Amino acid sequence: MLSPVGAPRVYHHIVAHIERAIYDGRLECGDKLPPERELGRRFGASRVAVREALRALEHRGLLEVRQGSAGGHFVRTVDASVVSRDFSTLLRLGRLTAGQLTEARLILEPEVARLAAERATDRDIKELRAALDERFAVVAGGRNPRDLDLDFHRRLAATSGNPVHAVAIHALIDLEADMVAPHGLFAEADRAEVERAHAALLEAVEARDGDRARAVMQSHIADMQRRVAAQAAGS
Repeated sequence: MLSPVGAPRVYHHIVAHIERAIYDGRLECGDKLPPERELGRRFGASRVAVREALRALEHRGLLEVRQGSAGGHFVRTVDASVVSRDFSTLLRLGRLTAGQLTEARLILEPEVARLAAERATDRDIKELRAALDERFAVVAGGRNPRDLDLDFHRRLAATSGNPVHAVAIHALIDLEADMVAPHGLFAEADRAEVERAHAALLEAVEARDGDRARAVMQSHIADMQRRVAAQAAGS
């Protein structure tokens, strides 16, 4: 699986070898790498070089470190968090405004909702229903459901079955959480409208009605844009 490599630039060769093994499927999600000493022996490299290579692979999102007696470096389970983080950074560097964020969501999310309705499995629907039920419980307990509201959109994006959509929506929702949610722009009436819209989205997904899901999502985001703008103007 892993063969010795020589200087110069041993660190880069180690990264390239392990990276290629992951991409080729010779190392799969959840696989544990040998200890640093063993990797150093296989690669003919110092433990310092091995350690730096492992840190680079962890930073790229390919490996994760687990603590404890059974811990070590493991091939990370595939998710969108790393790409989403980098995407969010690019958007921030572009000095994104709240209006531009909503404009992007209006383009992407209605179509994502349509795909989610057409592709949702029974398990997907069960998870969306559980997320909505959790929101009801949070509201009944007098707590702010905003984080759950944003997570509902993330779950819907994952249900669309397209990882590109999931990455884009996750990044946009993360930005939404930072740019809008911390300011507490949502009054009780606004939260009630979010609840109604999310329930309508779930109904459309349960009915496998893609056109209705798309229309509900478009109306929902446009409505929230108006509410946020109105409350911001009055503050």
